[in-house]
Amino acid sequence: ADRLACHRGEVPPSDSPAGWASPACECMAEFKESGNEFFKAQKWAEAIEEYTKGLAPDSEVPADTRGLLLSNRSQCRLSLQEWELAFADADACLKLLPEHTKSLFRRATAHDKLGRVNEALMDYAQVAKAEPGNLPAIQAAARLREEVMKRRQKKTDEILPSTLLEALRSKEGSPEVIEKQVDACSKLRGLVIHRGMAGAVVSAGALDVLLQRVGDSEAPADVRQAVLQTLVALASGQEAQGDDDDGGFRPPPRADGPIAVTPVTEQVRKRLHGLLPVETLRRAGRGSAASVRHLAILLGYTHELEDVEALEALHDALSFVEGGEVDVQKAGLMGFTCMCDRRRRLGGKGTVVMPTLVVFKILESALSSSSNGDLLGCLMAAIWVLFADTDRSEAQKIDIAELGQRILEPFLASNDVGHQANGLNGMAALLACSTKAAARMLQLSQVPFTAIMQSIQRPAPGPEGKAAQGYAVDCFFLATGDVATRQAIIGCGGIEILITALSDGQEGSSGQMHAKLMAVLSILAAHNKDVREEIFERIDFMVQLRYALDSARESANAARSADKEAKKDRKGAPTMLEARRLLRALYESCACLTIHGEFKEVLFGSKKTLKAIQDLPNVQDLTEDPQLAFFYASIVYNLCRSTEDKTRPKKDQFPYSEMNDDDLNAIEEFYEKMPQEGRPVKNGEVDAGSKELAAKLRAWCVLESGKKAASNGAAAAPGAGSSLVGHLGKCAANGSVRVKNLAAFVMKFLCQEKEHRPHIVASGGVRTLLGLVDLEEDTARDAARQALAQICIVTNPSMMNYSEQLDSVRPLLQLFEHRHELLQFEGAMALTNLLGANDELRSRAVQGGGWESCKDLLFSDNEQVQRAGVEAMCNLCLAPEVLELFAEGKGELEIKIFISFSASEDMQMALASSGALAMLASCDPVAEQIVKHEKVEVLFDTLAAAEHPGVQHRVVAVLGHLFACEECPEELKTKIKGALQAKEKKGLQSPEAASIVKELLQRA
Repeated sequence: ADRLACHRGEVPPSDSPAGWASPACECMAEFKESGNEFFKAQKWAEAIEEYTKGLAPDSEVPADTRGLLLSNRSQCRLSLQEWELAFADADACLKLLPEHTKSLFRRATAHDKLGRVNEALMDYAQVAKAEPGNLPAIQAAARLREEVMKRRQKKTDEILPSTLLEALRSKEGSPEVIEKQVDACSKLRGLVIHRGMAGAVVSAGALDVLLQRVGDSEAPADVRQAVLQTLVALASGQEAQGDDDDGGFRPPPRADGPIAVTPVTEQVRKRLHGLLPVETLRRAGRGSAASVRHLAILLGYTHELEDVEALEALHDALSFVEGGEVDVQKAGLMGFTCMCDRRRRLGGKGTVVMPTLVVFKILESALSSSSNGDLLGCLMAAIWVLFADTDRSEAQKIDIAELGQRILEPFLASNDVGHQANGLNGMAALLACSTKAAARMLQLSQVPFTAIMQSIQRPAPGPEGKAAQGYAVDCFFLATGDVATRQAIIGCGGIEILITALSDGQEGSSGQMHAKLMAVLSILAAHNKDVREEIFERIDFMVQLRYALDSARESANAARSADKEAKKDRKGAPTMLEARRLLRALYESCACLTIHGEFKEVLFGSKKTLKAIQDLPNVQDLTEDPQLAFFYASIVYNLCRSTEDKTRPKKDQFPYSEMNDDDLNAIEEFYEKMPQEGRPVKNGEVDAGSKELAAKLRAWCVLESGKKAASNGAAAAPGAGSSLVGHLGKCAANGSVRVKNLAAFVMKFLCQEKEHRPHIVASGGVRTLLGLVDLEEDTARDAARQALAQICIVTNPSMMNYSEQLDSVRPLLQLFEHRHELLQFEGAMALTNLLGANDELRSRAVQGGGWESCKDLLFSDNEQVQRAGVEAMCNLCLAPEVLELFAEGKGELEIKIFISFSASEDMQMALASSGALAMLASCDPVAEQIVKHEKVEVLFDTLAAAEHPGVQHRVVAVLGHLFACEECPEELKTKIKGALQAKEKKGLQSPEAASIVKELLQRA
């Protein structure tokens, strides 16, 4: 009957869904039926065999039929306790029939038997929801829910600090107990590092338990190591990164001020400093690399440079040679670096550090054993800063040059390449911390200089030789700031060595090395004209400089990318600190070179190099690095100035008079690095190039710096505005006082040409200038205000945003009070143009005293200033506040002035004054005041004499308004009519005036 129904396309009388209508399904139905028979007889294996035949891969079984076969087979396999296979069949069925609750229950059962409690609970709960009367599903869900809760509670109990610490109290030495205690320490570290529960762990008495276990001489080595690791996690106060068990330690950032730690971390460090049994741990851990390693890192957080036992323990770590896979020496270096950096960050609040015997031992071991150049550099930088502290008593003073010689010279003179590389690394750190002390060290002995020269000229093969060459180049470009050292480099053939290394570097060395070499050569090129000519003759300087700039930019991008992705393995990418040091070195050399007009001539001929200088830093670099911002502003300033521009104010003038010691020292050091021929002198000038060269470079800065070079060598595509102006704005917004002053002068230079000003506006120049208009230094402040005025004179106000328009009013009004008439004139002209934008601007100007300021300009001896004042008043006449003033009869003087100036021979003055009167007279209350004025009839003579169409139109408009005024006396109306008839008879040049006269006379 079923087969007949199948042939007829009918549904068989069973629990099977539709889908057996195809004749091809006839055999499948037979397999299902026979399988069901075996199922009823609980012959599970035979049923599975029949169901499997119905699921043959080449059979054309409808999806719903296939799903039912899978579901039935799943139940058979459950009965045979084949849990995984039962799960697979039920899961496959649900993919075909998602709502099939029998299969969902069967999958839940399989999950349950396999111990997958969470998955089983989800499936049982779904069945109970679909079939509220399904008691087995409801009971199973309730049972599993209770089991899940118990598991969670047990897991929580297992990681409670009190439970973990209880496990650590046991002194039983069985393998099971040791494993349990090591696991307890691991879980405690997890609570501290990943869940931020250091406070809860300490409150539970962890320090007492951990100190007891770590000081127990009979404690198993594995337990002691685990306890030390846990103490490191508590003392570090940092989130661990990766799985290196360093307690979150990384080479410290070069920043000032203590690193903020939580009160719990501070409490842990203080207690460990007083209670940690260092000597016991030293003795117990001498045979254990892991114990020595963890102790070294821990001491870096807890102890001080005066703690001899702690320093001896760090020396043990640095002298440890059989650590296998455990880098004990690196841990010793980390611990001492951390200890030194913590002290350095205290500044004047910390105790002065003396070069004791144990400190010498540690430094000797560090320089002898370290293969981690970055970490060694951090250590040497921190220790040199501590030794160079000037806040010492007479008895505590140290000769840094002699100390550096004593520490570094044995390594600089070593035949071991690794030792020499470490010595050069330490030398570079000394140069970075105290260039003068390092320069004196170079004068005390030939060993450092020889090591530097040889490492550059003949680097040893292999990575250590390459590292030594890199540190030697670092030494050179840090040392060239000292004039005597620079002269010594030049005198001993340094230029030849550097050029040779540069040529080799193009083939084998990194781009970063090339950039460093070019930074040194660039500083040397700025030394004097002879040196510059020699270098320019030997190499294609502009091409090499461009390559160096591009390499430095790529290096910074790689560092930025590595930092962004938080890569532990940087794969050769420098740190951002290293990258920016290179950017600063190149920019410092460019700042020195661009002082010279002859270099700027060559640079202007190499536009690609000029663009590479502009593009070297990005906005983030200029925002975050004050030195880089200063060099950028200096370069742009040098490019834009000519020989006629003064370069340096006196020390008793602003900004020097207002600088703190750090700012003053920084700028003085920069001037000291300049070559003698290029160093600015008081009240003097330098050869910065011609005005014509400056004009060309200014045009490039505004019109071309934003262009993007095409990759195929085609012409550059124009960018949006000037990227140089945008960068300069970032420097000014975030830089020091001296950077802001330089930016103000640069903006003045760039705004001198009218065609540049729209581009400057489009590049954010107005906002930059608004940030500079209140500088303390007179000339810089005036430069910013004048540049703003020049922009506003020729710029449609709609090109500026609303806030820029409003904020520009005050500085423009302040120019009215300047002692120089040119600035008064430009301020008034700028305000006149700006005020045409809207009523809000006019009201802002009036509220800021603009009307009175404009009126004061009318009494200037300069006719152009007078005219500019009248034109500004003309635009202010529409302000409600001004109209109210006239309507109240408080504008008699202004009416008199406007009437008088309307007859001026200066046509612009006459137009402005008569225009102001016309606007005032259009307001009836003000017209009432004008008709009463004693000078009103002067307008008849003005009209009679007026030849200019514009003046005719304005005066006729005034008389027309007065004639229409209700308060106008009949006698005055008669005179107005007569004056208009006379002028009409004589002839009007203005069609508008003629139209007004004709209409008025017809009405009259």
